[in-house]
Amino acid sequence: MKHTPNTIAKNNLFYTIPIYQRLFEWDDDNIMTLLEDLKKEYDQTNGENDYYIGMLTSTKDNELVDGQQRFTVMMLLGCVLQDYYKEWKSFLIVGDKPRIDFTSRPLDNTYLRSIIEHRDTDRMSFKNLKMHNGCKLIRNFIEGMPSEDQFPFAVYVYNHMNFFISDLPAGYSPKDLNKYFERMNTTGKNLEQHEILKVKLLSNLDNDIDRYMLLWNKLSDVDTLLIRRRKDENLEDIKRSALSSSISTIIANNLINGINGVSDLSTSKSINDIVPVAVAPKSEREINKGSRCAITFPYLLLQVLYRKLNKKINCHINDFFKPSNLLSTFEEYLPFSGNDVNKNDIQEFMEMLVKARLALDICFVRPTEYGYSLDMALDEDNEDLKKLMMLESMLYVSSSNYTNHRWFNWLMDQVENGIPNVNDMYKSLKSFINNTFSLPPYEALNYTGDNRFWFWKLDFYIWENRSTLFNKDSQEMGIVENYIFKRNRSIEHIAPQTPQSNSRMKWENTPDDDTLRDSFGNLVMISQGLNSTLSNESYEVKTAHVQSYCNGAKSGSIESLKLLIVHKDYPNGWTKESIREHGKKMYKYLQDSFDK
Repeated sequence: MKHTPNTIAKNNLFYTIPIYQRLFEWDDDNIMTLLEDLKKEYDQTNGENDYYIGMLTSTKDNELVDGQQRFTVMMLLGCVLQDYYKEWKSFLIVGDKPRIDFTSRPLDNTYLRSIIEHRDTDRMSFKNLKMHNGCKLIRNFIEGMPSEDQFPFAVYVYNHMNFFISDLPAGYSPKDLNKYFERMNTTGKNLEQHEILKVKLLSNLDNDIDRYMLLWNKLSDVDTLLIRRRKDENLEDIKRSALSSSISTIIANNLINGINGVSDLSTSKSINDIVPVAVAPKSEREINKGSRCAITFPYLLLQVLYRKLNKKINCHINDFFKPSNLLSTFEEYLPFSGNDVNKNDIQEFMEMLVKARLALDICFVRPTEYGYSLDMALDEDNEDLKKLMMLESMLYVSSSNYTNHRWFNWLMDQVENGIPNVNDMYKSLKSFINNTFSLPPYEALNYTGDNRFWFWKLDFYIWENRSTLFNKDSQEMGIVENYIFKRNRSIEHIAPQTPQSNSRMKWENTPDDDTLRDSFGNLVMISQGLNSTLSNESYEVKTAHVQSYCNGAKSGSIESLKLLIVHKDYPNGWTKESIREHGKKMYKYLQDSFDK
C-alpha cells in the first residue's frame, strides 16, 4: 500500500525498530542526494508528481523489518519542515511519542524527541551525531532555497514523498525476521542492482564467463585495491602493465589479485539464485588504512557507460546517473536481453570498466581516515605528487554524484597510454579545471549563490603559493602545509549578519551595507558544525579560533585558508574597509589562479 507522511499521519500508523536493526547510518552524501532529487522532482513537475523513496517492510505488529534508514530520514525531514508547514507536527508525534520507537535504544528515542521539539541538543550528554548532522544538512538546504519555495516545498514533500509498505505474513519467528533483514540489507540496495546486472550482462558472453564473473566481483569491491605487492614482484611494473593491457592479458598473467581463483558463479546460475553475501570487514582488506574509492561501484558503472556512449544520451544527466535506474539505463543503452544484444559492446564495456577501476586505484585520490592517498608511481618527485594530490582532492570535494563525469572523463583521457607523468597530469588537471569553470564577476560571489567551488579553488591557490604568501618559519606556514580539503562546507559571514550588542562592527540599514555584508570579502567557507558554533560571534572570537590552530591548542586541519589569511592580515580588527580590501585581494588570487 502506498503511503506519504500525510497518509501515515491520517491512518495513525506507528512503527517500532527491532533490536537486530543497525544504527542510523545515512551520511551527508546520502541525504544530499535525496534532497536534490526531491527538489528536482518538485521543480520539474510544479509539485504535482509523487516521489517514490522505496519499499518498507513491516510485520503485522508494525515492527519495521526493512526501511528504518529511509523512515528515520523522513522523520528528520519532518523535524525541519514543521517550521515551514505545521501539518508535519501531526506526522512526527503519535500521542505523546515520536512516530518511530527504537525498542532497544532509549537514548536514540530521547534524542529524536529532543530534535522534534527543538530543544538545545548541544547541552545533552548523549548526541546521535548522524541524526544531528542530518538535521543540520536538511536545515541548511531548506534555508538555501528561495524563501518563496520553502513553504510549497514542505507541502510537496508531506503529500508526495511516498513509500510502498508491505506486511510480512503472520507467524514469522524472530529468527525468520532476522534472516529476512540480513538478506535484504547485507550488501545494500544498490549492490543488489549491480549483482543482477552482472548476471544479465555477462551471461551473454560465451567465453570464460566464470572468469568475467569473478573479475566483476573484484571490480565491485571498490574500496579494495586491485593490485597489491606479492612477494618480490615489482609493483610499479605490474600497475603499468595492467593499465595498458587487455582483459585477456590481465587474466592470463594474473595481474589482478585473485582473478585466477575458482569462480563464484557457474554459467547456469539464474537471477533467482542470487543471495547477497556479506562484504569482508575492513580489517581483512589489504588496503591503505581507512581508504576508499572516490565513487561507488554503481556510479562507476554508469560513468563507464556514459564514456562508452561518448556522452550521447537522451535524458537529463541527473536521471542517467541515478543508481536506482541502473538496470533500466543499461537495458536502454547497452541492452542485455532481446534482439539488440551486442556481445562486442559488452566485452568493450568490460575492458573499459577494468581500465577505469585501475585508473581510480592508481591515478586518482582515495579519501582516507586522515585525508587522502594517491598511489601513482613511487619514483615520482614527492612535491609534484603532493600538488597533484591536493588538486585532485579539491576537485573531488567540489564534485557531486551528478558532476563526477567531468573529472572521470578527464582521468580516463590521461591513462589512455598507461600511467602518465605526475607533472604532466598536474598541468593537465589545472588546464581542465580552468577550462571547465569560468570565474564569475566579483559581485556574483556573494552569499545568495552557491559559490563553494570558488572558495575551494581559492584555498588551493593559497596552498600552492604558500611559500610566497607566508613566512617559511611562521606558525601559519605549518597550518597551511597540513591543510586538507573536505566536503560539506557552508558559507559563513566573518562579520556576522546580526552582530551582538558588544560587537565593534555595526551594519547600517542601507543598500551599500547590505551588499558589503554579503560580499565575497566578508565570507568564508567552513564546516556546518563550526558555522553553527561561531554563528553570530564577533570577529575577535573567530580569529581566536584560528589562533588556536597556530599556537597548537587545536589539532587537525584548519577549515579555511582564506580565514587564515584574514587572521594574518588583520590582527587589529575587522572593518568595512578591511572587507573591501580583503575581497579585492582574494578575487585577484582567483584571477591569478587561471594564469599558472
